[in-house]
Amino acid sequence: MSERHTFTPDSARPDAGAAQAPDASHAVGNRNRWSRVVFAFERLIGDRWYEFNAYMICAAAEGCPGVRDFAAIGVAFRAQDQSEIDFGRIPGLARTSIDAHGDWIAGPMSEGGAGSIGAPIRCRFYLPAPASQVGVTIRSWRNTHPFRIVQPEIRQAVPDAAHPEDGGPESARGWFGQDSRIVLGPRPAWLRHGLVPGRALVFKGQVIAQGQSDGALAQVSFRDARGNPIPPPYPGTLATLSIPAFLDIPVHREAYRFTLKVSPPPQAATVEIGFATWDPDARLALAAAPDVFLDDELRLANLAEEAGPDAEAVLAHLLGRLGAPRPTQGAAAGSILPYLDPALLEEAPSPLRSVALLRDGPDAAAWADGSVSLASCPAWALPEVPDWGSDPFRSHAWRLAFQSLSWTCAAAGNPERAVRDRAVAVALAWSRANPWGRPADTLSLHPACMAMRLEAMLCLLGAAMRDGDAADRSAVERLGAEIVRHAAALAEILAQHTVAGSLLEAQVAASLMAAGVTLPAFPMARHWTDLAMIALRSGFEAMIDPEGAVTEPSYHRRLEILTLALVLMPVLKGRPDLAPLADILDLRLARAWGGLIALLEPDGALPPFDDAPGHTDRYRWMGRVAAAHRHPWMTGPAVGPTSGAWPLPGAPIPSGTILLRRTDAAAGWSAFTADFSEQIHPQDHRDCTSFTFATGGLRWITERGGSQAEPFGPRGLHPAAARAHNIAIPEGREPGAGVGTALATLTLGEAAVHLIETSVHGPDYRHVRAFVLLNDLAGMAVFDRFLTGDRPLSVEGFLHFDPSVVVALDPSHRIFGLRGERRLHIVPHGLAGRIDDIGVHRPWAEPPAPVPHPRAGAHHRARPGPCLRYTLSGARCVAGGLLIAGASDGIARLMRAVEAVGLRRRLTE
Repeated sequence: MSERHTFTPDSARPDAGAAQAPDASHAVGNRNRWSRVVFAFERLIGDRWYEFNAYMICAAAEGCPGVRDFAAIGVAFRAQDQSEIDFGRIPGLARTSIDAHGDWIAGPMSEGGAGSIGAPIRCRFYLPAPASQVGVTIRSWRNTHPFRIVQPEIRQAVPDAAHPEDGGPESARGWFGQDSRIVLGPRPAWLRHGLVPGRALVFKGQVIAQGQSDGALAQVSFRDARGNPIPPPYPGTLATLSIPAFLDIPVHREAYRFTLKVSPPPQAATVEIGFATWDPDARLALAAAPDVFLDDELRLANLAEEAGPDAEAVLAHLLGRLGAPRPTQGAAAGSILPYLDPALLEEAPSPLRSVALLRDGPDAAAWADGSVSLASCPAWALPEVPDWGSDPFRSHAWRLAFQSLSWTCAAAGNPERAVRDRAVAVALAWSRANPWGRPADTLSLHPACMAMRLEAMLCLLGAAMRDGDAADRSAVERLGAEIVRHAAALAEILAQHTVAGSLLEAQVAASLMAAGVTLPAFPMARHWTDLAMIALRSGFEAMIDPEGAVTEPSYHRRLEILTLALVLMPVLKGRPDLAPLADILDLRLARAWGGLIALLEPDGALPPFDDAPGHTDRYRWMGRVAAAHRHPWMTGPAVGPTSGAWPLPGAPIPSGTILLRRTDAAAGWSAFTADFSEQIHPQDHRDCTSFTFATGGLRWITERGGSQAEPFGPRGLHPAAARAHNIAIPEGREPGAGVGTALATLTLGEAAVHLIETSVHGPDYRHVRAFVLLNDLAGMAVFDRFLTGDRPLSVEGFLHFDPSVVVALDPSHRIFGLRGERRLHIVPHGLAGRIDDIGVHRPWAEPPAPVPHPRAGAHHRARPGPCLRYTLSGARCVAGGLLIAGASDGIARLMRAVEAVGLRRRLTE
């Protein structure tokens, strides 16, 4: 709200290939990724939130105004001495393939606005110290014509703590304080990596220095295959009297990049590398865990370039590079056969398939009678020669499932030989149709899809080994080559931390671990297994904290994370080298599972906050998990008509939530859930302070749900947008990264009031949301207060109903939700400013694009319920909202609480 924290660019590097922009604007051409303008901002203060603002003006003839990835924004972080800092993650930004951190810029018509050629650009991010400068790059992506950028600036997004009169929620807490740094001291921070026999590992990372130091060092220790230490000296290392083997890391700048090549002695199987400081008082840290590379000649891209794109040619070339031993009898040069153990193949773990079976049940991905049923779409007849570019239902989810080949796993264990042979033939057909670099469907390269396909091919390899003719091992050779190709690709993804700290990282690591433990004799297996273990440990530690809090905002994905962790436990406990991770998980999962059980509503539903892919029954999913993985602390979900409050006393309540549940045999169950957890990723749904509400045994107010993988509706309208959630937004501005903070809980007669302050709306607004909840949950009220400068202010609020609800407005602006014979009363009420407009609409009311089958995609494109939109306006301060109750006396009780002097003062001053 103040201008004292506004920064204009200290310099702007224009796009050399674009025509000079008029006036003070900056032109960006239409050469994908190469056309760009770069703005430099200096003299910022670290450990603060900032918001980049600009306005984009597109050409009238622009051909892609409605896409969400119209252009890209990247942010580079620099220390005071201009050295660039490679933070592992930045709250508010995503890791990208071009710029280290950034986000997409949507086109001017991506959220409607037909005919619009201009759109604001807003990007909020946290600036970790010692960074004090940023470079913001606006880059061409899908635009067909040049566009212009005007009025670029950066403002502090949360009021400066040095000015206590500004107030506002704390600038960083919880996950926001994490940027992947590893603080160094005199005691080494150790990492263990498996080696490819006789091959060096290259570690690339960065040391951040705050103040003077003597630099850092990396201690090195090797062990043989039995775990016995190999005494130094080692090739290329230094030594002192107290440190037998190390590599020096001089630090000459505030952020210093290093490259360390660690060459093993003979018989070495693993290396432990420990990063430390020379000076115990030095303030040094690794910017993130170092990237790990094999020799360039073992990189998959180089192998494919030299050997050709065929999987078997790549395997033969790789084994030649590794100096593979002479082939055994019956095996050709470059064969996978010497490295296969039929007994291990029969017992190959399939953690991702196990998760899918627990999540969806045994028949969710079925292949029967020549047809496949995937992703809740109708059965589709599989051609004798499959077309691997097929997309019969125009569904991302179906394509991912089809390309994963996970639907062939059950056939691999079928008692009928013909069924097993057909499954193997399908996998071989996929391999021939998808040489390296030329996929039939680019979604097949998605890491999750590759991970599931790797597991499927391990299953099919076991079937091919069991059934194949000893004189013809061609199927085994090709499947084995594909497994190596897939594992090598996934290992490179993990080694470069491309998907660090996410569910996707855990999925990739679980699949890679399965390959490593199933093919232990293969020369790269130990490297794969240790990479997977490092990723699983760091990933689960990032996603589940020691208190059991799960950082993932989506309740659906929280359940996926816990399911995967539980599935992995028996595999980890069965191997002494992997058991330490099982011990860590065991301590964290107990509270995490209890917290998830607490989120269930009395009818067994899990509120669909954030990404919520269509799923028929998460209650049964949790029941299957509890039955399959019994632990002393494990309980299954339970619902029942007993009266009383829910959750039960002592149940852990996840932070950032308000949970109230009541079950009453006479009045019916009631439930209220509000979520104000941190929004940390650009792809998070804009739903901070959204809520769901049920009373009298019926669900009335719900989240629209949906997944970003399946955007719904015309003109790119998207389920992540603010308008798809039960929130309020000022002046049409999408919320961004930020946090909700519980300010107070008040008791006013028959109601409890919860006050939540948020920072998601940026520096121009002070926002507080109040929930007023009757003690018996017969009614509730939601109010928002927005405070800005001395100027007019307008606010839009949205309320989404269950699809079975019909909403009616009478001439006096009374609003009713109708569901059968039942009625929900809704009364708008203003406290500061005025209520201008109330209307009912379906934001995604237009029919989806036609599909070949009348039921195609129905599960993923189910129509949402009606949405009530209400607007408020005023000057400087606007406060108002809705009273909601199952009966008119509930409205009267709510009105008495809302008009209490204490609450009115908090929402209007």
